[in-house]
Amino acid sequence: MAKAIQILTISFLLGNGLVIAAQDSLMIASDRLVVHEIVIEGNRVTKEQIILRELLFGVGDTIRKMELLPVLQRSRENLLNLLLFNFVYFEVNHLPGNHIQVILRVTERWYIWPVPILEYADRNFSTFIKNRDWEKINYGAWLRWNNFRGRNELLTAKLRLGYIREYALAYSVPNLGKKQQHGISTGFNMNQQNEVFISTVYNQPVEYRPLDKPAQIRLNAFANYSYRRKLYATHSFRFEYLDYLVSDSVAIVNPNFLGEARTRLNYFRLSYDFVYDIRDSKIYPLEGFIVKLRAEKVGLGIIPAFPYPSLRFTTVLMFHQKLVNRLYFSNATKAHYSQEKVLPHVLNRGLGYHEFLSGYESYVMDGSDYFITKYILKFQLVKPTTYTLPLIGMEQFSKVHYAIYFNIFADAGFVNNDFPGPTNTMVNNWQYSTGAGIDFVTYYDQVFRVDFAINRYGEYGIFFHIETPFHRW
Repeated sequence: MAKAIQILTISFLLGNGLVIAAQDSLMIASDRLVVHEIVIEGNRVTKEQIILRELLFGVGDTIRKMELLPVLQRSRENLLNLLLFNFVYFEVNHLPGNHIQVILRVTERWYIWPVPILEYADRNFSTFIKNRDWEKINYGAWLRWNNFRGRNELLTAKLRLGYIREYALAYSVPNLGKKQQHGISTGFNMNQQNEVFISTVYNQPVEYRPLDKPAQIRLNAFANYSYRRKLYATHSFRFEYLDYLVSDSVAIVNPNFLGEARTRLNYFRLSYDFVYDIRDSKIYPLEGFIVKLRAEKVGLGIIPAFPYPSLRFTTVLMFHQKLVNRLYFSNATKAHYSQEKVLPHVLNRGLGYHEFLSGYESYVMDGSDYFITKYILKFQLVKPTTYTLPLIGMEQFSKVHYAIYFNIFADAGFVNNDFPGPTNTMVNNWQYSTGAGIDFVTYYDQVFRVDFAINRYGEYGIFFHIETPFHRW
């Protein structure tokens, strides 16, 4: 019987990416194990200290035998959530005197992405497919250097042309200090558009392309400091400068676009964020939860002419739980509140831009405050599977993983607007929808989703999405 239990335990660990290889026996006399050595293999670029920072144990630590498997599993999830590795495996060798040697094998991703840009510029992929406006295509070049210098630093540079012209440069260092608890980032972004969503009529954005181009130029420069004392809680402060400049025609057609027929609106913003994240995956979580809290002050008095100073508060709660084998439940809820209710159109955006209700992809709901919640029941059609592609010699691309999920969902949301337009009837009313869909999850953080959804008005359709779920929340 004991032998059978041992075989079943090893089989379970093999299926979950953990391998425990005992030199003599898994059953040893003492209830406590001492970590004698940690050996890291496969990290050709990543520095060892970046990897060791995410482990729940270190050399010399004592671990109760019954806690060893959960500790290794959680450490594996922490490493995968760095988004630096495609695969992470543990192997444990038992040594004399209740000591263990932990061997950690990682498969690093491809970190340097100097790739061409060819993308749609609509609010979401389903809207682009519906409108089929081929002028809304962006092209250009994008450099994203993940794990720069092997220290999990991020260097990005972007040159985007086409429907939206964008020039951007940013640099992030997340692991400063002896204990790697501090992080800083800085960057700027400037984009130029010849067409803008100038207003909202009948709950849909109205596009306007003036003769005097460009329609809008937006500049954003920022500096960010973060503090992560332990593994899962992060505090950050962000100082930003934003500057909107629009053509005279935009200000004439909608004087409230920037407010009071302005052609320029610029201001500073200071925000504080707290994030507590213990999800098993940042890309497609199945278990765990995350809490995000944000407080921001818009308009700091540095530019006295800014007429809309206000405090804003945002809360995000996401919960994921395994119910039974292959069946999972999740809920994602977000609430946003603004102290200032009189806002220009460019700052008065609720649902339909970054957050949207399923079945409402064509609509937007403008307002100072909003609430959205999503309930999802997932069934795992295809378990996470690893496949080796033939004829590809590079390890970063030859070995891929994928999984497929069927889901049933229900969404609800509310946007508060104290001064709604007469045709925008979706605001100040509860909106809801339901439906079902298929998620295809694969490596390099790609999630392809096809949904059938129906909203409260009986409108239904099939919608396509290519994005990491809730990433923009």
